[in-house]
Amino acid sequence: MRKILSLLAVLVVIALPALSQSRKVTGKVTDAKGIPIPFATIRIKGKTTGSSADQNGTFIIEASPSDVLVITAAGYDAQELAVGNNLTLTAGLQSNKSLDEVIVTAQGIRRRPKELGYSVARVTNEDITVGRSPQIAQSLSGKVSGLAIFNVNNSVDPAVKIVLRGYRSMTGNNDALVVIDGLPMPPGSATMLNLLNPNDIESISILKGGQAATLYGSDGVNGALVITTKKGSKGKMKVTYSNATNIEQISFLPEYQDKYGSGSHYAAGFGTGAWKPNYLDRMKDNWRSYENQQFGDQYDGSMRPVGRVLEDGSFYELPYSAIAGERRRIWNTGLTTNNQVSFSGGNDNTTFYMSLENNLAQGVVPEDKSRRTGVRLSAAHESGRLKAGFNLAYVQANYDRTTFDFYNETINQAAHIPLSKLRDWRNNKFASPNAYYNDYFTNPYFRLDNDRTKYGDANITGNVELNYKIFSWMNLYNKLGILNNTRSQKNTVAKYSYSAWAKTKAYVPDPWDQDDGEGITRTGTDIAGSVYDMNAVENIVNNEFQVQMNKDFGDWSFKSVLGFSLYDRKTKTVEVSSGSIVVPGVNNVANRQGELGGGEGNTEYRKYGYYADLLTGWKDLVFIHGTFRLDGTSKFYKENRSTSLYQYPYYGVDISTNLTDLIPGLQTGVLDYAKLRAGYSKNVADNIPLYGLDLTYPNAGGFPYGNTVGLTVGDVLPDNNLKPEKVNSFEVGGEFQLFNNRVNLDFTYYTQTTTDQVITVKIPNSTGYNNLRLNVGKSRNWGYETDLKVQIIRNQNFNWDFSVRYSQNDNKVIELYPGVNDFLLSGYSYAGSYVINKEAFPSIKAISYVRDEASGRVIVNKTTGYPSQGPLKNLGRALPKHILGWGTKAGYKDFTLAVNFEYRGGNVIYSDLGRQMTFTGSGGWTADRAPHVFPNSAYDDGTGKFVPNNNVNVAEAEYSLWVDYYRLIAENFTVPGWFIKLRDINLSYNFPAAFIAKTKVFAGASISLYGRNLITIVDSKNDFTDPEYSFTTGNGLGINNTSQTPPVRQYGINVNLTFK
Repeated sequence: MRKILSLLAVLVVIALPALSQSRKVTGKVTDAKGIPIPFATIRIKGKTTGSSADQNGTFIIEASPSDVLVITAAGYDAQELAVGNNLTLTAGLQSNKSLDEVIVTAQGIRRRPKELGYSVARVTNEDITVGRSPQIAQSLSGKVSGLAIFNVNNSVDPAVKIVLRGYRSMTGNNDALVVIDGLPMPPGSATMLNLLNPNDIESISILKGGQAATLYGSDGVNGALVITTKKGSKGKMKVTYSNATNIEQISFLPEYQDKYGSGSHYAAGFGTGAWKPNYLDRMKDNWRSYENQQFGDQYDGSMRPVGRVLEDGSFYELPYSAIAGERRRIWNTGLTTNNQVSFSGGNDNTTFYMSLENNLAQGVVPEDKSRRTGVRLSAAHESGRLKAGFNLAYVQANYDRTTFDFYNETINQAAHIPLSKLRDWRNNKFASPNAYYNDYFTNPYFRLDNDRTKYGDANITGNVELNYKIFSWMNLYNKLGILNNTRSQKNTVAKYSYSAWAKTKAYVPDPWDQDDGEGITRTGTDIAGSVYDMNAVENIVNNEFQVQMNKDFGDWSFKSVLGFSLYDRKTKTVEVSSGSIVVPGVNNVANRQGELGGGEGNTEYRKYGYYADLLTGWKDLVFIHGTFRLDGTSKFYKENRSTSLYQYPYYGVDISTNLTDLIPGLQTGVLDYAKLRAGYSKNVADNIPLYGLDLTYPNAGGFPYGNTVGLTVGDVLPDNNLKPEKVNSFEVGGEFQLFNNRVNLDFTYYTQTTTDQVITVKIPNSTGYNNLRLNVGKSRNWGYETDLKVQIIRNQNFNWDFSVRYSQNDNKVIELYPGVNDFLLSGYSYAGSYVINKEAFPSIKAISYVRDEASGRVIVNKTTGYPSQGPLKNLGRALPKHILGWGTKAGYKDFTLAVNFEYRGGNVIYSDLGRQMTFTGSGGWTADRAPHVFPNSAYDDGTGKFVPNNNVNVAEAEYSLWVDYYRLIAENFTVPGWFIKLRDINLSYNFPAAFIAKTKVFAGASISLYGRNLITIVDSKNDFTDPEYSFTTGNGLGINNTSQTPPVRQYGINVNLTFK
């Protein structure tokens, strides 16, 4: 890295004089007939600098003799002109009958944007890599209207959920389909994107609605991300090298209190009745560890003992005051380095592309790390009527993570404990588990070392495609795709034996309780250790055969695709475990006491489909498009079931028209282009688990017992007539270009209705089952999306673009099963993510305050002043209603600055972290421990009338208020979920072409500084965590807890070199 930076410094110094070699070049842009093209864009190839023609097609630009000008204009093919020694240039552009490049749609079908009657967004490699995130999904946040990326955490292997246009199914899969080079990934496999090298991505087509993805069958009902990787190009071989190095730092921690130390027992009637810290009088020879709770004396800076007297008679003594920055210091500074090299080239008949990548990451959780190494190879060859190609990628990803809740351990440590100095638990006697000060939670670093999971993915994906031209208007096409994923995983808990002294000191009486027997039970029980081994294999084979036809008849054009799809997926999982090991450090299931545990799971799933896609155009002005697919699936197949229950059709139709070409008079000095579109589709979603129609008989608890096998009946009874959910979608929209194509506006309104929802409901135990799975329920989902792109300034040396992407999504449960008003998706008994009849879903229900309906005041007990705990209450929707992304990009000569922001809002989140921190007394909100009146409260004056409470203090605000009342009311930790983030920022410099030419080695070079999530702004009531995070990738979003690693910000530097 040091050598690279030194080389770049030399390049910068040498490059500066080259800037002065440019000179003014004038020119004119015309069409094939010599008519001037106004306001065409002129830029220097390989740079961001450029200019634009005036209304007469003339332009002026500063360029060097070695520069190549790229001239573009809407509706025309781009043209490249070498500057050389010319001072005057003329560009004659050819009409291309298109407003943009071809877009890859469902099943790899390529269409011009003007032909599409539905909304599709295209994301380029530049959009993905601007923030240099090694995870592709996170790079998409805020860049596409209607797209929401939900993160679980910031670990070295972050799980994500990708949602397009909100939820359709109450209980089934709502994740967008991910398709990589024509191969559909399994449902819910968004995390598979973590195995992709972002630099290998050519583009991603975001198919937002049901009609856009109808040809993918039920897998595409939630929209799709169609990923196309890079292919080779004709010409001399090009070699590129890229290095990105970035650091990660914790950016958001909850509000901690630093006023009170350890303690939890209230000494009623003892002395002044004040709270006492959990240590014994120094004259005593029995010392006990601190409490994990922090309801002790106020910090005063005095020297106080920590924990008990050790076996050698020594004890740990510290200043009784909070240590500034210690809560943040316990987290690591993460480091990620990414190195990659690619090769591409070819001739008129053959092209190839190859890339190699190595990504190393050290996480913010100490000792967590990962490594991703991958290679990708693709090639294509054309011979006569036949085109053939293949794509093969291999990725090996390895992860090493802790399996315990490090975050939760840290909030159970008092603020005056120097945790960061207690890492060496093997050699520091005060950090040793035998004498650690905390009797309820052990040293977090001991757990980090001893509770580990190591797992790896060996992932192979590939495809072979053949395209044979039978006639000039007909092709036969076949693509065979495969995926093989092998995962191995080993979870270990190290064996540990406490010292004899630690075990004999397991009971320590509490003098503040007068030795009444309520002492602390020290966790001095030996850790038996455990080993868990798992190996899983997943194989997918997908074949697509198509007959492609493209024929014009006068003013009419016809493009059709007839296809057959066969998809087969098999998985096998074998696991074995031992619950007690013999020899410490030998992590092998054979090193055990007792019987082995284990299991095996096998699944097989098959789907076939016949489909058709027909596009009819009239004079290249009006397009009518229809799709149809008939699927059969093993999920719903069972002997003696009607064919209609496992074979089902999908269809859709859409229309688009170019108004400005159809009615030329609409083109004015303001409006340059207008397109209207509308579409309707009927899809289904086979939202049941594999073998969801079968009765299951799992092992009963405690079995097998020796040679005796015991089975129990499954918990769910499936309805014999169970069928897929039905989703009807409609959308309408328009695309507009204004002010000489400087302003681009896209608007879409959509609505989706889902019926025959697959829901599990309670049934009487007398049936032999607890639950019944059946088709019932209806929901509606609707919203709109707006995309605006503006070229604010574009001249010779400076250009400035601005873009806005806004989406609003609503949904509502129309009906549920009779007698069922709601059901829990995920969460806890006191707060959870629910489906509620007649409400948006999911919604957060939480234990709430009892309030006076007239005033909204919290009702408190007239005597104690404590608040009253009410029932579960709907506190708001869990999914963001509003998502706004906006960005700007400015270029001055060879410098470019790109910035992107994102806002999400209109939802609430529940943070269980707040509840846990209230119990421990570490939360900043618990610091108000002086006698006080509960805020905004009222009480019954004895007549049934509620009057404002101005004088009844809570009976005890030092402990009981927080632990016994405030903590139990989950409304306290349910807060607005809005946030604003600086998603990414990138400042780059491209070395001048004149200088690069002199190096004789490089064809291009650039350097950039970047950052990601540098700024996060949340609601003032949110003292807990980043509302973007949820503890699941299932449907029950809006809940987070200590299992989420705190949010991070990233800073980095990237170097790109292209060799001749």
